[in-house]
Formats: sequence, C-alpha cells, structure tokens
Amino acid sequence: MIILNKRHEKENEYKKINDRDFLDRKFFDGAILNLAQWVEIKKEFKNKKVKIGIEFSSNECSSSNESSMSEISLIQIKFETFKDGRPFTFARNLRKKYGYKGEIRATGHILPDQYIFLIRCGFDSVEIAESDKDIWIEFLNMDNGLYYQP
Repeated sequence: MIILNKRHEKENEYKKINDRDFLDRKFFDGAILNLAQWVEIKKEFKNKKVKIGIEFSSNECSSSNESSMSEISLIQIKFETFKDGRPFTFARNLRKKYGYKGEIRATGHILPDQYIFLIRCGFDSVEIAESDKDIWIEFLNMDNGLYYQP
C-alpha cells in the first residue's frame, strides 16, 4: 500500500498500533489508534508533543466529537463500502465547521473515480495499492474544475 497525496506518492509516517503496545502504553510517534483506544487514553496525550492518528470507520463518523480533534495530526477514515457517503460529510465538517488543519486520509473501499470528490471534501491523501497509482492520478487529471453544486 502507498499513500497518494494529490498526484504524488508520499512516505507513510503512520502505523497502526498493535494491541500489545496499546495495553503496555507504548505509544510511538506516528501511531494510529482506533476510536475506542483514543477515547480511553486521550487525556494522557494532553500537552504531549507526539504525532498521533485516529482511524474512524464509516460507522463511527457520526459518533465522534469533531471539536476535540485539534491535537490529532492524522484522521484516517476507513470506508466500509464505496457507496457510503458519511466519510465525505465527516471530512467536510472537520475542515469547514471545526477548522481541522491536520491530514485527512481515506482508506478502505474507495474507487479511483471518487478521488476528485475526496479532495473537494477535504481529504488530503488516500491509501491505495501501489499498482493502482497511475489510474488514480489519471482520474484526478480528468478534473476540469467544473462544479455543478455549491
């Protein structure tokens, strides 16, 4: 898997934390926690200078408290199915309503033809198979900038 940021591949600075490290409270710079883990330990991260990420599933987008995300450097949203629009709304709200400045990454069941819309809604990057990189960039290059909805 690679991380594609617009038309460029970028280094993945984040890694999901395993259960053992979480239980032992061995957090590392660039750890990705799931939402339940974050809720359990977020007070421990107050005023710490550690890059941390949270992964939301499509089902968890509506149960989050977006206003408490400012100390998170990555929000990774895992699409359970490409037909689910909740992550698009979640990313848009993070950017517009809550002013989130960190990276928002899409992963899971996403399609190359959704790439333009992911970016328009506030996503910075996608996690995709390396073999699919060219097709994703090709779809992004098809965007002529026309918007039919406000």
